[in-house]
Amino acid sequence: MMEWLQAAPGTAGRLCINVPADRVHCFFPLLQKGFVLGVPVGCPIRTLLRDVLGLTDEYIEARLQTVFLDGKPVDDIDGAFIRDGATLALAPAMPGLMGAMLRRGGFYAPMRSEITHRDDAAPRGIREGRITMKLFGMALMELGPKLLENGIEVDAGDLAQVVGELLGDCREGPDSMVVPEGQARVALRVTIAQEEKK
Repeated sequence: MMEWLQAAPGTAGRLCINVPADRVHCFFPLLQKGFVLGVPVGCPIRTLLRDVLGLTDEYIEARLQTVFLDGKPVDDIDGAFIRDGATLALAPAMPGLMGAMLRRGGFYAPMRSEITHRDDAAPRGIREGRITMKLFGMALMELGPKLLENGIEVDAGDLAQVVGELLGDCREGPDSMVVPEGQARVALRVTIAQEEKK
C-alpha cells in the first residue's frame, strides 16, 4: 500500500509505503545518497549513535570503523560534535589500503592527518537540528531498515525514481508517484511486511 499525504508547497510531503522484507533494498540508494534526520545537535557523534539510533558501544566499535563528518574522516567520535546541517557518513571497515587509511584510529590514520576532522571547541548546548546521513556497506543493511521504518526525509525526485523502479509486487496503489510542483523533500516511512510463517 502506498499513501501520499500532500503538504504545503515548499514543505516536505509524506509518503507511507509497505514493502515485503525482500524488497527493502530497493530504498538503499536513497540511504547512500543521503537522507535528512531531525536529531539533537551539539552532541558528540557517539552520543548521537547511542541515544538516537539506539546503537550499543560494542556495535559502534566493532561495526562502524569508517566515520566521516562533513566529508572528513573522524578518529575520535567522542570529540567530534554534530552541528546543525552537518553530513555524517557511516560505514564498516573498507577494504584495501584506502580503507586502512580511513579506518577510525587505524595504524595508517597519521598518513591522513591533513584531512582528518578536528573540532575547535564543543558547541554551546544541545538543541534540535537536522543532519544529512549516509550509510554504506553493512551499515546500510544493518541500520537502513530501522531508519526507513522510523522515517527519514529524502529528495522528492530521487524518491519518485525509486518508487518508479520498484517491481509491481513491491507496492500496491498508484503505478507512479508524481511529485507535486514545489515539493522538494518527502518524509518517507517504509513499513516492512514480515513474511508469514508456514
